Amino acid sequence: MTRNKSIRSRVEAYAKSTYGIESEQLPFNHEDYAVLRHPENGKWFAVFFLKPRSVLGLPGDGDAEVASFKIRSRGLRDKLTGRPGILQGYPSSKWNWLSTVLDGTVRFNTVCDCLDDSYRATRFKPANLYVPLKQRCGNGMMHSEPHIR
Repeated sequence: MTRNKSIRSRVEAYAKSTYGIESEQLPFNHEDYAVLRHPENGKWFAVFFLKPRSVLGLPGDGDAEVASFKIRSRGLRDKLTGRPGILQGYPSSKWNWLSTVLDGTVRFNTVCDCLDDSYRATRFKPANLYVPLKQRCGNGMMHSEPHIR
């Protein structure tokens, strides 16, 4: 008898076949964290983790496997917000991140849509800009000094 792959492993396989990127485990002691990140800029576009369902406000016992994505598309965000299995930006609602519970509540294709949007949203990282700032010297004169913004 063949066992079905978990949704997380299917999403990771999709990321590998579509973008050539494999997940990497993060060194946290109490949680199963993994990320998908751009090799060019190091930015994460997906975070996988386990949390107790009660912490996430979900019914049932045990842990929930969750994937978080940075969502750029307002249309996608608006379409998904309020649906079962969708969490607003866990762990912080201030970020442009949306989380999906990977228990089958959210369709696999929808999770992949979130992954694709997140990949595009994080693909280009602006370079650090060296901006000369005017600073006052001890003698009262102004001079420019490079400053990382």
